[in-house]
Amino acid sequence: MSFGKSLKSVRERKELSQSNVANDLFVNQTMISKIEKGQRNMSDDLARASSSLYDDAQYGFEVAREISKDYITPLVTAEKAVELHRLALEEVFKREATEAINKFNEVSLVKPPQYVDDTEKEQIAQGIGELLDVQAVMNSFLMRLEQEYGISIKACMRQRTPKWKAMGWIE
Repeated sequence: MSFGKSLKSVRERKELSQSNVANDLFVNQTMISKIEKGQRNMSDDLARASSSLYDDAQYGFEVAREISKDYITPLVTAEKAVELHRLALEEVFKREATEAINKFNEVSLVKPPQYVDDTEKEQIAQGIGELLDVQAVMNSFLMRLEQEYGISIKACMRQRTPKWKAMGWIE
């Protein structure tokens, strides 16, 4: 999804006009209109500022994906294979997480990487694929939980960060 489509979607979810968004971001309304129509690119700085400003997980995930393309999975939003209902996403998340766990039960990561043969390396690559499936569904599940229950993923992240630091997971 492009910045323009994402910006328009968050603006509509938040019931904001283009003028509201322009004022919030200290730009003119014409610029917002052109970004939404795909006639003008949104700078990474403006994208970051807007994702910080609007507490909306879907927009935050979409902006992160646009900025870092191949390191953030897209959201599962096509509704062709998975309904975007929290219960459907919950089931798909559990299934995908189980598949990832099962894949890593099949391969041992104990062996040092330099001694892994091609078959083991392929199994590890398949495990990575399974983890990416989990990430795509998990982020979509988080997005839907926020939208349906009104619980800010951003606020939850801020609350969890001290715990992760205390556990030594992050600096």
